[in-house]
Amino acid sequence: MTKKLEIILCAVAITTAAGCRREAVRVYTAPKDPPPRQETARHPGGDAHGNESDAPSRPRPQLSWKLPEDWREVAPGRMNVATFSIKSGDQEAQVTITPLPMLAGRDAMIVNMWREQVGLTPLDADQVTDQLRDVIVGGENGKLFEVTGKAGEGETPSRILTAMVHRPDASWFYKLSGDEPLVETQKSAFLEFLKSIQIQAPADGASTSTAQSGQHNWNVPDGWKQVTPGQMQVARFAVQREGASAEVFVSVFPNDTGGTLANVNRWRGQLKLQEVDEKTLASLTAPLDPAVPKAVLVDMTNDTQRMLGAIVPRGEQWWFYKLLGDAAAVGAERESFVRFAKSNP
Repeated sequence: MTKKLEIILCAVAITTAAGCRREAVRVYTAPKDPPPRQETARHPGGDAHGNESDAPSRPRPQLSWKLPEDWREVAPGRMNVATFSIKSGDQEAQVTITPLPMLAGRDAMIVNMWREQVGLTPLDADQVTDQLRDVIVGGENGKLFEVTGKAGEGETPSRILTAMVHRPDASWFYKLSGDEPLVETQKSAFLEFLKSIQIQAPADGASTSTAQSGQHNWNVPDGWKQVTPGQMQVARFAVQREGASAEVFVSVFPNDTGGTLANVNRWRGQLKLQEVDEKTLASLTAPLDPAVPKAVLVDMTNDTQRMLGAIVPRGEQWWFYKLLGDAAAVGAERESFVRFAKSNP
């Protein structure tokens, strides 16, 4: 079974009343980083969807907040430690809290990822800097940016406010997103919510609860050995075929992390290959599954290694699968990898 990123509830709610406003205080412990991998073939390079560093397990701090009126806490997604739902009439919005491995220095990539989500064109680094505003998150200095647009033709305008704080343990993202009018009316409550955030570092030697085991419906091919996943991975497998070795990585993100071209070029960088443009991209990709029109399969090779990558949108999540290793092993496992990526987890 794979390890699932979940939060552990450490204390029950304490509800207080103050006039017409009700605030709930919640305390959570964010999941600790995964333990170091014990065994598997090692391949150079790394990216957001694959060979992340196998850092030693270290405890994450406790997180608490004051919940604004009309915000309802709901089950968090796979990547989040907390999620809140906001509704007003027929309008909806959502607030999420997500810690990710350190992304300091990548503000342009982060902002442009959110811009693409609402159909906006990317900005250069200087333009991104102009977009960022100072914000206080639990007494710490962070940056806030806003994007507004439409994800597709005829869709309702949506707006996203994101605050980010790069801490020693992780980069923390606090996002308010949804229908534009509701997000606008909730902006002041969101900023007050950010001020109420309290992150308390765990005491030295304090134990941190591990993430609970998650279950998936996929069928793991014969010969794939499950190993400890790295950061930002939900599963990892080691493959040995005829003296050759490879690894399979599975990651899940709340969006497509920049689009197919950006992801393919990140993977090409891992293989020390030159970036390609949209025209060349077409020769590297193929449809993965007729049932999922936007799902693609990419095949790339350098002098010593081969990589198969699959990008599969499912609901509000994007699944990234990667088979990387010796060309002989990757070739032998191609059909098994494709079936695995097409199976509904």
